[in-house]
Parts: sequence; C-alpha cells; structure tokens
Amino acid sequence: MKTIDFISLMVPLAIADQKRTTVLASITIAQSILESASGASAPGNNLFGIKGKGQELDTKEFINGEGVTIKDGFRVYNSWSESVSDHSRFLVENTRYAKAGFFERCKALDYKGAAHALQNAGYATDPRYADKLIVIIEQYKLHPYDLEAKEDMEDMIKRIVTLENKVAQLLKTVSVLEPTPPPQWFVDEFDVAALEDFIHDPDGDVDFWRNTAVTLRLLKGKLGIETNLEK
Repeated sequence: MKTIDFISLMVPLAIADQKRTTVLASITIAQSILESASGASAPGNNLFGIKGKGQELDTKEFINGEGVTIKDGFRVYNSWSESVSDHSRFLVENTRYAKAGFFERCKALDYKGAAHALQNAGYATDPRYADKLIVIIEQYKLHPYDLEAKEDMEDMIKRIVTLENKVAQLLKTVSVLEPTPPPQWFVDEFDVAALEDFIHDPDGDVDFWRNTAVTLRLLKGKLGIETNLEK
C-alpha cells in the first residue's frame, strides 16, 4: 500500500481520536507510518509497536546507541481502529507522557514539541525518533489535520452552547407555577384543618387545589369528609 493511500485510511481514525483524547492526529498518523511501514508491517493489526502479550516478534532496539534485533511481545488487535484507540489509551494511562509535557504540547497543536515529548518519555529507543516523526508530518503535510480536528471540536462546543441557550430561553417562556396556600374558595368549601392527614403539602399551585377539590368532591362520601357548606 502506498503511504498516501494509508494516510487516507488513517485520517478519519486519527481525527476522531484527537477529538476524543487530544492526541494530535498528525502524531498518530506519523507514528503509524513509521512503526508499521504504512501498514505493510503491522502483524496483529499493531500499528504502533506497542508491546505486550499476544504475539512475539523480532524488533530493532537501540542499546548504548547501537541498533540490535531482539525478540519481544506485542499486543494484538482486531482492527486498525482498535489499535488507534489503544494507542491513545496507552499514552493517557502511562503518566510519564503527561509528565514529559506531551498532552500540553498536543493542546497547543505543537506537533514538534509533542514528538520530542514522546521521545523524552521513552516511547522508542531510537535517538532520532522525534526527528523522524517531524519529517513525516512535514513531508505529508499532516499538521492541517490537527487544525481540522480542533475546528470540529470548537464547532461541536458552539452547537452545544447554542442548544443550551435555546433551552434556557424556552424555560423562561414556560410559566412557573408558584406554590400558594389554599385559595379562599377552597377554604370556604372544605375544612382544611380536618384534611391535614389527607393533604401533606400545605402549599400548591392553582391546578393542585382545583384537582384536589375535584378529588374531594368525588370521594367525600366514601371517606366521610364533610364540607363547610354542608354543616
């Protein structure tokens, strides 16, 4: 697969992930290109070379500045989408990346600073890891995807704020029924004191007293309730 075709597959996954976790889309795409050779070397759908259980593979590590090949365990995923999600989860859960300033640089849309933060936090042993990521980002013009993700997030926030304002205005137009004591016509018809065990709320809106009166008129015979007018 050509790198440009691989990028077209990764863009929607990376943008969605940035909106969810703030990990820059450009960093996600660049790492996947570097770690998987544009998808050509991603056994177990592991695009980012994240180590763990699932499979054992040969990998190149730098020890004392020299590249050596060792065998190590790597995670396995059902899809590239799952690999992207676990990549950001890995960065979030391992606090050394936050301590290195990775997420701070991501929020600032600083892909260069984010790349160096990854290297400083020990994502890879390659001493030129950050420089390689930066070259990929600039060669394939990946930074605009960071801006696109940010704009999408800001647009979503604006829509939420607009909706909240509309709801607030709607609530203002709804007449609020203030609790009121029993109206005089209710007091004249019913012995309120005698209904203390029946009516637990001494206050209520107008509809409450109307509905209560209807209920009492229907049930007064069965409950043995007398009205003041019948005394």
